Amino acid sequence: MSDKTTTADTRSYPPVLVAVVVSLLLLLAIAGFGSYRDLEAAHQRQELLEMKIETTRQRNEDLAQRIRRLQDDPAAIERLAREQYRMMRPGDVVVVLPDDPAVATVAVPPANDSL
Repeated sequence: MSDKTTTADTRSYPPVLVAVVVSLLLLLAIAGFGSYRDLEAAHQRQELLEMKIETTRQRNEDLAQRIRRLQDDPAAIERLAREQYRMMRPGDVVVVLPDDPAVATVAVPPANDSL
């Protein structure tokens, strides 16, 4: 009788063992898929950050070049003063054009508004 029990017990192990192995493989596949998605998201984030870094580097270079121009070129400073701060030299004549092109105004600035 013990021979039959032993034989029946050994036959039931392979299906249980297969079920355990398949379950472990499924768990590993699920974990691997999650890790793959996380890795892919990290790669996309890295590419985005690298593009932002390159954009920032280019902006820094543009600003450094502008600083050099303003330090070395008096004409650049004058152009900036005229365009951004609406400054003018004594004797300059400013023509202000209204929205209606049929009407034009000519203004002569006071002599104390100079660079």
